[in-house]
Amino acid sequence: MTLVVVGGAVVVLQFAAAAGTSPWLTAPLLLLGAVAVPSIGAELAVARREEIGLARLRGIHGLRLWRFLLVEPLLAILLGAGTGVALGAVGTVLATRTWLDDAAPALGRTAVLAAAGIAGAGLLIVGFSAAAALREPLAVQVSARRRPRRATTLAIFLSVLVLVGAGVAAYRSREAAGEPDLVVLLGPALVGLALGQVAIWVVRILARALTPATEKRGLGAFLAARRLARADDLVTPVRLVVAAAVVGSLALSGAVAVDGWTGEQAAVEVPGARTIDVTELGALGAVDLTERVDPESEHLIATAVVRNETRLGERRAYVDAGRWDAVVADFYDGTPAAAASDAVPSIDTDIAPVQVRGDRLSVTAVGLTVPALRTQRGPTGQVVTAGGGGLELTLAFVTSANQSGATVLRLEVPADGSRVRRSVRVPECADGCAITGLDVSRDSRGLIDGSDFEVLLETLELGSADLLAQPWLPDPSSVESALNSNFFRNYQPPTSFVVNRPDGLQVALLPAVALRLEQDRGEATVPVLVADQDEPVALDLGGDDRTTEVVGVADSLPLLGSVGVLADIRTSAAGSGPTVPSAEVQVVADSDTPQAVLDEVADATGATWRSRASVRDSLGARFGGAQSVAYALTALACALVALLALGAGVTRHLRDYRRDVASLRVLGVSTGTARRAGRAELASLTALVLAVVVAGGWLAVTLLLDGLPLLAVPVAGLPLDTAPQAWPLVVPAVLAAAAVVLVGGRARAVRASTTRPSLLREEER
Repeated sequence: MTLVVVGGAVVVLQFAAAAGTSPWLTAPLLLLGAVAVPSIGAELAVARREEIGLARLRGIHGLRLWRFLLVEPLLAILLGAGTGVALGAVGTVLATRTWLDDAAPALGRTAVLAAAGIAGAGLLIVGFSAAAALREPLAVQVSARRRPRRATTLAIFLSVLVLVGAGVAAYRSREAAGEPDLVVLLGPALVGLALGQVAIWVVRILARALTPATEKRGLGAFLAARRLARADDLVTPVRLVVAAAVVGSLALSGAVAVDGWTGEQAAVEVPGARTIDVTELGALGAVDLTERVDPESEHLIATAVVRNETRLGERRAYVDAGRWDAVVADFYDGTPAAAASDAVPSIDTDIAPVQVRGDRLSVTAVGLTVPALRTQRGPTGQVVTAGGGGLELTLAFVTSANQSGATVLRLEVPADGSRVRRSVRVPECADGCAITGLDVSRDSRGLIDGSDFEVLLETLELGSADLLAQPWLPDPSSVESALNSNFFRNYQPPTSFVVNRPDGLQVALLPAVALRLEQDRGEATVPVLVADQDEPVALDLGGDDRTTEVVGVADSLPLLGSVGVLADIRTSAAGSGPTVPSAEVQVVADSDTPQAVLDEVADATGATWRSRASVRDSLGARFGGAQSVAYALTALACALVALLALGAGVTRHLRDYRRDVASLRVLGVSTGTARRAGRAELASLTALVLAVVVAGGWLAVTLLLDGLPLLAVPVAGLPLDTAPQAWPLVVPAVLAAAAVVLVGGRARAVRASTTRPSLLREEER
C-alpha cells in the first residue's frame, strides 16, 4: 500500500510541477490512502494479536514488545516507500514524455518530502493500531476465533465527518470562484467515501432486516444475508472501491469534456484540415498567396485573427468570404459555429483593395490654373521665389511583406497648359502592393502660398496599372484642416476639390497642407457577423474604424468563438494600412488539397503545415489540459489503492471464511449450499457497487466537475461542457464491479479440499 500511495503521489506531483498545475491534485489519493492504511494497520494488528499474546505469556513487555511489533512494519513501509519513489520517478519520466513536450525531472524536493511524509504517517498509523492491539485483554489476544466488533464512537464520528465534508465540498465547488481550495479538490474522494459508507450502512441494515425473510427461501439465501450483515471481508473494502471508482468517473468525465472542448475549439480556430502561419506576409500577402497558388479557389483560404482578449470590443477576425463556401463548405456542421459559418458568404462585398505590381510610378499632368512665379525678400534679406507650378504627389501603399511605404514624385507644371510627364522608381512594389492613398500638395519650397492652383492628372500609372481607373475622393479631414487654418482667413475654397473627369483627375490644391485623396468605395459599409457585442464596430486590417453593418448575430463565430466581430478580409483591406502586428494570419487548407499545393505554400512561406490534431494538442497545452491528465493519474493510483485494500481484506479473512464453511459442513450443510450462499452474497455486492458508482459518479460530475481546474478556458472560448455522459460513468462502475467479482470470487470459492471439517480439529491442535 505504501508503494502505491508513494509512487502515485510522486508521479502526480512531478507531473503537476512540469505542467504548471496544482500539486494538490494528489489530495484524493492521499485521502484514500489515509483511509486504507488504518484499515490495513488494524487488520495487521489483529492478525498479529495471537503473537502479541504469546509474547506477553513469555514475559516480553515494554520496549521489547514494541520493537517486536514495529520492526516488521517499519521495514515494509521503508521498502515500500523506497520502491514507490523509484517507480514514481520512472512513471514521471514516462508520463511527461507521453503527455508533455519533454520529460520532466524524475524527482523533486516536494515529491521526496511527500514520500517521507506518507511513510511517516503510515508508520504512525500502524503504531496506533499496535497500541490498540496491546490494550486488548490477553484472553482475546490468544483466542483462535475472530468475532465481529461494533464500530467505535471515533469510527462513527469520522464516517459522519466524511458525509459533512462531501456536502461542504459540493457547496464550495458550486459557489466559490477562482482557484479551488483543498476541500474542493478532496470533493470527489469525499463524495465517493460518503456514498461507500452509506452503501455499507444500507447493505447491513437491509441484510439484518431481510435475514428472517430469507429463512423461507432456503439456507443459501439465509447464510448470504447473515454474512452481509456481520462479515467485514468484502463489505468494508467496498467503501474504498466505490470512492476510487467515483474519482475515476470524475477523471474520465473531465478527460472527455476536455477532449470535446479542444476538438470544438480547434474547429473554431482553424476552419480546415491544415493550417500554416503566414503572419509575416500580412493579411493581404496571405490573400495574394492563395490566389497565386490556388487560382480556382478550391482548396485554400486566408484568415486573420486579432484576439484582443483584454479588449473584447476590438476582438475581430477576417476571412476571405468569397472562398468560404468552396473551401470550408460543411466543416462546421454539428458545431456551435455552424449557423455563423452558413452566414459567412453574406459578408462578401465588391469592395476590394487596389493591388498593383510594378517598379515605376509615372504621371502626366496639365496645369489648369497655375500660380504666377513671384519673388520677395525674406526676413534675413535674401530674395526668395514663391508660387509657380511645383507639384508633389505622394503615393502611399502596403507592400506584399506587410510594410507600409510611400513614394514621392515632384514635377513642375507649366503655366502655358502644356503637358509634363515624370516618373520615379518604386522598388517596393515590384512584387506587388496595395494602394492606400494619394496626397497631392504644392511644392512651395517651405513658403505658404494661397493662390489658386488646379491641375489635371491625365495619367497616373504604377507598372501597367492605371490608378485613375477608379474614382478618387478628397479626405474630409484634410480639407477641414485647411479651412480651419488661421493663416487663410479669406481663403475661398473651390466648388469641388476633386473632379473625376473622363480625361483624368482634376485636383484643386489646398493652400498649406496636402490634399489627401481616397479611393471611392461607394457606400463603404463593412458587413459583419457579431457575437456578444453590444455596440459592434468594424475595424480595417490596420485597426481604423469603418462604417459597420451588422448582418447577423450568433452565439459562436468561426475563428473567434463566443465574442468578436467577423468581417471579409478583402473589404477590410481596401484603403487600410498594414495588418496590425497583433494579428495572427494563416492560410487554411481543406482535406482534399493536393500535396503539390501544400508544398508550394510551404516553400513560399518557409513554414510548416499544422494538422488539426496538432492544433488540438496545442490548445490543450496552452489552456492547461494537462490538469485532466494529472487527475487521471491520481484516479489510476486511487484504483490501485482500492484494489489492494479489497485484495488485502479478502486475503486476511480467507482463513476465517474457510473455517466457517468447514463448520457448516460439520452441521450437515453441503458445499453446494455454501457456494450458492457465496454467490448470492457476491451478486448482491456487485449490483450494489454498480448502482452506487453510477449514482455517485453522476452526483460528483454534477456537483464538482465545474469547480475542478480542468481547463483555463479563455474569455472568448467555447464553454466547457461538464454535463454527465453515460459511458464515463458506466465504465468505472463496470470495472469496479468486475474487481469485486474477481477478487470476491476467489474469497467465496468453496472447495471440498480446503473446507473439510478436519481443518477445525487441526487448528485446535
